[in-house]
Amino acid sequence: MKTLSITYLTIFILLVNNVKAQQPQAIHNIQLQEGYSLVSTYVSPADPDLMVLLDDLLDDGSLEFVRNSSGQMFHKVGSVWINSIGNWNTQEGYLFFMNNTAGIPIEGELFDPVTPLSLNEGYQFASYYYTEYIDALQACSGILDIIDFIRNSEGQVLRKIGPYWVNNIGDLRYGEGYLIKMNEAGELIYFNDTIFNCPAAFIDPRDGQEYNAVMIGSQCWMAENINTGQKINGSQSQGNNGIIEKFCYDNDSVNCEIYGGLYQWEEMMDYTTIEGSQGICLTGWHIATDEEWKQLEGEVDSQYGYPDPEWDEGGDRGYDAGLNLRSDTGWIFYNGTDPYGFAALPGGNYSTWNNGSYYNLTHGAIWWTSTTHYVQSTAKYRELYWPLFTVFRSSSNFNGGFYARCIKDHTVGYH
Repeated sequence: MKTLSITYLTIFILLVNNVKAQQPQAIHNIQLQEGYSLVSTYVSPADPDLMVLLDDLLDDGSLEFVRNSSGQMFHKVGSVWINSIGNWNTQEGYLFFMNNTAGIPIEGELFDPVTPLSLNEGYQFASYYYTEYIDALQACSGILDIIDFIRNSEGQVLRKIGPYWVNNIGDLRYGEGYLIKMNEAGELIYFNDTIFNCPAAFIDPRDGQEYNAVMIGSQCWMAENINTGQKINGSQSQGNNGIIEKFCYDNDSVNCEIYGGLYQWEEMMDYTTIEGSQGICLTGWHIATDEEWKQLEGEVDSQYGYPDPEWDEGGDRGYDAGLNLRSDTGWIFYNGTDPYGFAALPGGNYSTWNNGSYYNLTHGAIWWTSTTHYVQSTAKYRELYWPLFTVFRSSSNFNGGFYARCIKDHTVGYH
């Protein structure tokens, strides 16, 4: 009987540890500005003790104090730091006063954005714990009848003037806290998976990488190439080893920061062949399909709309879609004007030839789709090249190293 109890206990511990391991991990590098600012995060810190969390700010004189809504302080008295606040609460905002700019990395579990934020009557510092920007009026639409106002660190306000709500804040942004005055107690839920939101910016919580996004027609695209994973040299091959791997042009990590990562198709797809899969994108986004690229091309071309048969052809297609997708800098000749904000940079491509080689930087770039071709182990791609204002459509074997653009799911859930 004693042995049986120990066995059950062991199984219970394994189950608990397994559940913990499945919680999404995140990192948030918060940038703190000189002077007063309201701060919050989308992470539940692994160690929430403020003395631990703010340790890097304690010896260089950059931090003056932290205060919560109740007036409790984290500050220095003589030579000793006093923590009257205790632990960081992700559902609270905090008032920081900094003597100079600094950053703090917060690591832990991604906070579930569907969690209701309890708001008391009167004033409080509130957290914004979502990883996308959301228009403040839209985010607070469910409690407008009991809000007096919301203010950010810069003094911009969401408030009602006469019969109209005026939003001078614009978007609620991760990393920022907000001063909210409530006329009565209520609950605010930031995340609403029935509303399709194309954020101006969003964070990939897996690595803290920030991306811009843009709405083109009915599609929400990343406005830059994804750059996630661990850099490996071009002499190696990306493998199914549980680690996202990427190439950087000329094996230089700076080029990944500028142009994004170069991925072999199977690595990009996370080793599935299902069209439209999430692949290496973050939750709520997926690798754009061949058809989604056609829709994009038809939206930006001045002569051929979607679904014109022009886009079903191979090779160079369209009239000026390629020019309209280009960034306005970086091309050896014929920069675009970037009228749609897609900002396609000429980041070149990778080939396995000659033990791994890189080609065409500043001249053009290639992007994978998540759609396979009928020839085994090949997938469709798109290419922009400097002399041509069209978009080239073809297919390549899985081993080529190309860029990837994520597109947002129309039904977004948290998991």
